[in-house]
Amino acid sequence: MENELSPTVLAFEYLRREKENLTPAQFLKRFKQLQLEFADLMELSYIELQEEIVFAHRLGIH
Repeated sequence: MENELSPTVLAFEYLRREKENLTPAQFLKRFKQLQLEFADLMELSYIELQEEIVFAHRLGIH
């Protein structure tokens, strides 16, 4: 069993836990969007990631 986190795994797990009912097309669109977002986040340095978290917190995004 592979335990390595990848943008694909993170996107799937995120959507799996969502309560929102999506059509198959909506699911695929959201899945691709999340894959790109997680890939971007995984490329950030520790300092850049901290800055993103602080910025999101200021906007009220948790």
